[in-house]
Amino acid sequence: MKATFYLLTIIFFSICFVACEKDNLDIAPNATFGGEIRDMETGELVEQEIIRGSQIYFIELGWDNPPVQAMAVKNDGTFQNNLMFAGDYKIILNKGNYIPQDTIDFRINKGKNYKVFEVLPYIRIVNPDIRYKGNKVVAKFSLQQYTVDPVKTIALFAHTESHVSSNIQTAKVSSEINTAVSPLTEYELSMDLGQTTGIEREHSYFFRIGALSSTSEAKYNYSPAVEIDL
Repeated sequence: MKATFYLLTIIFFSICFVACEKDNLDIAPNATFGGEIRDMETGELVEQEIIRGSQIYFIELGWDNPPVQAMAVKNDGTFQNNLMFAGDYKIILNKGNYIPQDTIDFRINKGKNYKVFEVLPYIRIVNPDIRYKGNKVVAKFSLQQYTVDPVKTIALFAHTESHVSSNIQTAKVSSEINTAVSPLTEYELSMDLGQTTGIEREHSYFFRIGALSSTSEAKYNYSPAVEIDL
């Protein structure tokens, strides 16, 4: 009887150990998912903003009523999530600064996973040129748009950090143009440092051009940030 009791005890704890080991494997993230959002025509990264900017939404399949999760996209248009689980996913890119994409079926494998998403930005900022002239920072650029919705706003943002954007800035100049644009038209925005608060002389600042479509839920499209010593 005692031998039977010991045998049952060993079996019980063995089952518990295996179950716990399995649970640990299921709970711990076992995959990473990184990649890029690129302009399908130019091949360039689609510049973003890190606060209230574009996000990649994903749904992990295999569960009852799985939640929609999200990962942020970095300023330069790249993304990285190191806490993923291997499995089948739905990837949704529908609330960014590009024309919404069809939902994508995607398999995340154990280990590293990488994906380049090709999109059409709402607005492409063409030939951006930002220079310090006298007491002004002057931005010149052209625009291409890919929807019938007018371009609502163009702006020049300034901040001490390279993450400068509409939501991270100490100074800006903007113009509400509310019009369809032509790539043949050159736009100019000028920030007069003598009349602009939020800018200190003898410091370095990052300047970045932004353009916002009037499309519902659109985010700003951006040029790369340029550092200027004032």
